[in-house]
Amino acid sequence: MDIAEIIERGLRKAEALGASEAEIFIAREVSTSITGTVKGLENIESGESIATSLRIAIGKKISIQTCILSRAEDIDKVVEDAVKITRVAPEDRDWVSLPRSLGKTPLYYIVDDRIKKHNLDMFIDFVKRGLEKSREIDGRAYTSEAKVQLSYIVKAIGNSSYSPVESEKTVFSYIVEVKAVENDEESGYYNYYAAPTLNEFNLDKVVEDAVKIAVKSLRAKPVETGNYQVLFTPRVFASILSALIVPAVRADMVIKNRSPLKNKLYSEVLSEKLTIIDDGAAPNMLNSSEFDDEGIATMRKTVFDRGTLVTYLYDTYTANIDGKSSTGNARRTSSLVYPDATNIIVLPGTESVDSIERDVKKGIVIYNTIGEWLSNPVNGYLNATITNGIYIENGEEKQAVKGIVISGNIYEILGRNLATISKEYEHIGSMLAPSILVEKISVAGK
Repeated sequence: MDIAEIIERGLRKAEALGASEAEIFIAREVSTSITGTVKGLENIESGESIATSLRIAIGKKISIQTCILSRAEDIDKVVEDAVKITRVAPEDRDWVSLPRSLGKTPLYYIVDDRIKKHNLDMFIDFVKRGLEKSREIDGRAYTSEAKVQLSYIVKAIGNSSYSPVESEKTVFSYIVEVKAVENDEESGYYNYYAAPTLNEFNLDKVVEDAVKIAVKSLRAKPVETGNYQVLFTPRVFASILSALIVPAVRADMVIKNRSPLKNKLYSEVLSEKLTIIDDGAAPNMLNSSEFDDEGIATMRKTVFDRGTLVTYLYDTYTANIDGKSSTGNARRTSSLVYPDATNIIVLPGTESVDSIERDVKKGIVIYNTIGEWLSNPVNGYLNATITNGIYIENGEEKQAVKGIVISGNIYEILGRNLATISKEYEHIGSMLAPSILVEKISVAGK
């Protein structure tokens, strides 16, 4: 099926049924998942889907409907049902219009022919190598699971005023879960790579890093409750940004009074050491796309400039409310269109991780946490449990730690308490993040 033709057909149908405006988004995805465990190659699953999302407006009455298409004619029934639902929907007094222009940003490294062609032999080999590699690195370690997922996605969107824009993209992810066993002690750590291409993929390094941290985590135990210096590794820092900072700069959260950054535009809310960028057009990053989920061309914008908040993230709806332009950050779910981050890039500092670690007097290096997604972005309160960490005293690693909880206000942690940002950074899916040293964080231990 030609998805652009399906969109045109649906838009004509919506107009004929009396819609003031109509928008149709379609994504065709071919995907494969390959999983291996200690038993060997366990499972290969492949599939194809064509998903559509419609937004219909009749005056100020709005509805969003989603479904899976199996043939082009299905769009007629979907549009008919969507128009019926819109007619009985309540009015939205803030509704202005769908996007008044559509566009595309030329991108590099978002399509990899090796992924697009789905040559499975290479990807099966990735899984097998991941299962074998851990033992080769350290006899105490083994891979409990290795998994490859690959997708080829073609998406298109059009509305009543503009012909469809269309783009393609590939996505590759590789995950290994490593266990380490010594005497009666066991620990674990998982590592991953996720990007549109294989350009930066280094299987050996992904496994080596997982083995290193799993082995370092043996004989982990809690430390005493108190205040500690904390060195957040890039992966943990990225996770905290996703949980607490990204929701706070979404314009919909600001408008609903669910962000502590409301009325903070052009105020210094983070350390002047921090500059944070949102870039939906960055090469080889997970959320890069030629246009967002409304068809607005993606772009690079600075969100925090040396700690000062300079913009919120907008889709068309929230931009119309605030008298702004969309920043190209629209995202779709089954029932919503809302603004969200694309790719977050934190500018690095000037000191090496090794030198930062040597200067730690009494602190913890955190490699992984759980529960940070339960933190509260409305008040900025961080709460996370360390699953993989190392206690450091006077620059020396003393013991592995786990099962302790870190907490505090994120704007203090990333404000006056932020001491140092590393010059090294890591590509973690949709984020480029350095390590950061925070001078004081509350730790609930034994």
